[in-house]
Amino acid sequence: MHRTQAGSSLVEGLAALLIFTVGMLGLAGLNTAMMQQSAHAQFRAQASYLAEELLGLATADVVNVQCYQMTAAGPGSCDSAVAQTAVADWRTRALAALPGASSSPPTVTYAGDGALTVTLLWQRPQETMQHNYVSTTNLYPGF
Repeated sequence: MHRTQAGSSLVEGLAALLIFTVGMLGLAGLNTAMMQQSAHAQFRAQASYLAEELLGLATADVVNVQCYQMTAAGPGSCDSAVAQTAVADWRTRALAALPGASSSPPTVTYAGDGALTVTLLWQRPQETMQHNYVSTTNLYPGF
């Protein structure tokens, strides 16, 4: 009877080592996924900050709200040098802060109903999906 039990401790030890190894590989994969999500959250927070910053600038200068519009090509012309400088500076910082933003630059539109919308796009080099952040506020220069 003693002979049939020989080596059972070795098998149990190898099974425990296999379970431990699979668990550690799972934790390594979880850590990688958490780091990717953390980087994604960082870029989303940066995009949120940038969008709210521009909306705040436009709200503080509601008389020149038209000056804060921009297409992918860049900001348009404006009578207010202060607003034009602020928009150009903001665009430069947005392009620098978000990866891949230069291939899809930020846009800002002002609709006739008073809606000012900021759209930011970015794409990390190792990803195929493009991320976006859109923020809208209503501004009425006549009030």
